[in-house]
Amino acid sequence: MKLVSHYKENRSTNAPQIINWRKNNLGESLYYSYRATHYNRATFPSRLHCHDYFELVIFESGDIHYICESATYQPHMGDVLLIPPGMFHMSAIRCDKTSYKRHVFYLYPDALDAFGCSELTSFLKLQRSGLTVFSLEEQVKTELFTLLLKLDKALELGQDPSYEALAIGLVIQVFFFLNKGVFAPGQRCTPLPETLAAIKKYIDDNFREISSANEVASHFFYSREYVSRLFRKHFNTTVYEYIKARRISYCQGLIAQGCSISEACYQSGFENMSTFIRSFRSIAGMTPSEYRKALAKKA
Repeated sequence: MKLVSHYKENRSTNAPQIINWRKNNLGESLYYSYRATHYNRATFPSRLHCHDYFELVIFESGDIHYICESATYQPHMGDVLLIPPGMFHMSAIRCDKTSYKRHVFYLYPDALDAFGCSELTSFLKLQRSGLTVFSLEEQVKTELFTLLLKLDKALELGQDPSYEALAIGLVIQVFFFLNKGVFAPGQRCTPLPETLAAIKKYIDDNFREISSANEVASHFFYSREYVSRLFRKHFNTTVYEYIKARRISYCQGLIAQGCSISEACYQSGFENMSTFIRSFRSIAGMTPSEYRKALAKKA
């Protein structure tokens, strides 16, 4: 399954100034990019979303904070952030403008199997319930960034097989460091604001039954405008879009478990197939049938 096909095809055409953003698929289960981007509040593109693969971010610089489910985290240079599949998350700018630099890996647990290094992804199993942050020791941090610089340089040199082999070797070394346990989990995550966390939890618990933002607002005796404004401010999305994304994520899990597409549709809270298929395509980048075939191909 091409794990980043939707991400690559649907990135906004009104993109901010990108200094360096190369996309590199290293097989079907691993993607890497180094991203250095100038952002301001108007151009920052992130919104609350999830996917069915791991996202691993090695943070370099930028006045940014991350939101994952009900926790927020402000990263420091060299922090490693691991976001498991199915976790709703986003990054958000904390100032008027910033230069945001990070190394990003998207991967499935079998990403290194083809290279005989499956044990190097075992650290992915450390935590599956939310954001995991690792703060590296200074020596390890220096060595890791040296490897990442070499990796980006190797990929910059093109598709020559020798450089591709070099890149794969460097990726294996990067994951060797990440897997060795020479760093301790960070403890600087903080909860979302209480009101926002309560609203989000209510939606998370009832997304299959909730029909509109009005229903959410009524439950808390707030106005629809207040709830919508709160969601837009913190998550850069609407209540409706978040409910839809939650349903599609749940539906993907059902399809992976063997449910029929029609069963997955109605169990996820959709009232008809046409709306469901349209919503699925807009979020997953493919139809439910195509998604099921991709899962079968990957199995």
